[in-house]
Amino acid sequence: MKIVINPSLHLFLFLIFFILNACTKLASDIDANSPVEEIIKNANEAFDKRDYTRAAEIYLKIEEFYPYSDSSREALVNAINSYHAGSKFNELRETSKKYLSLYPKDKNAPFAKYMVGMSYFEQIIDVERDQGATRDSIREFSELIKIYPKSEYVLKAKKNISIAKSQLAGQEVAVGRYYLKRNNPLSAIRRFKTVIDDHKNTPYYPEALFRSIEAYAMLGINYKVIGFVKILQKEFPDSDWNNLALNLMKEYGIKVG
Repeated sequence: MKIVINPSLHLFLFLIFFILNACTKLASDIDANSPVEEIIKNANEAFDKRDYTRAAEIYLKIEEFYPYSDSSREALVNAINSYHAGSKFNELRETSKKYLSLYPKDKNAPFAKYMVGMSYFEQIIDVERDQGATRDSIREFSELIKIYPKSEYVLKAKKNISIAKSQLAGQEVAVGRYYLKRNNPLSAIRRFKTVIDDHKNTPYYPEALFRSIEAYAMLGINYKVIGFVKILQKEFPDSDWNNLALNLMKEYGIKVG
């Protein structure tokens, strides 16, 4: 059955679209003569509509036309929140750093520093790929803890550092597994050693111990195998990795003295 749409409906929809767009204020529509209250209103309306990028751009107009004012300072914070809500990570980082350069000792400076870290942290990808953002987030969160040790964001930063380090450990183990599959135990051992030395508090630590046992067994260095087996037995006696290690020793005919 053919559906016939009334031409008047087309006209009605066009008018609604035109009116809505005519009421939409863009950052480019704002100039130095725009009252700060009007700019804030337009930015808030954009944020409420979840048009986060437009909201941020309008908030930044306050900083442009009313610099170093209380309104400007608050607008920068709102712009940071808007870019974060819209997952605009480069803009989030740039605006947060701008806030820190202007107001390094302000009460919201720890928040801005935390958001610099989040601009990297929220871009962390799976352990199989490059972890540049992971390392950058650890650096920024660590600096936050050092510069603003009494900030309410310290606990969040520490939690995120823990997550990020676990991510790094996961990548090291993933690469180590790759080398084992390619019959390159020496390269694998270097990866597992990084986890054992630097990431003991991550879920990947017991696997790194087991994979080291696996690698040294492939090389026939039995005293190393036995050493790591003893560590695994002592620290994770009930883990599956411990059981796998015992089975591996049986396979290679290695006995713990």
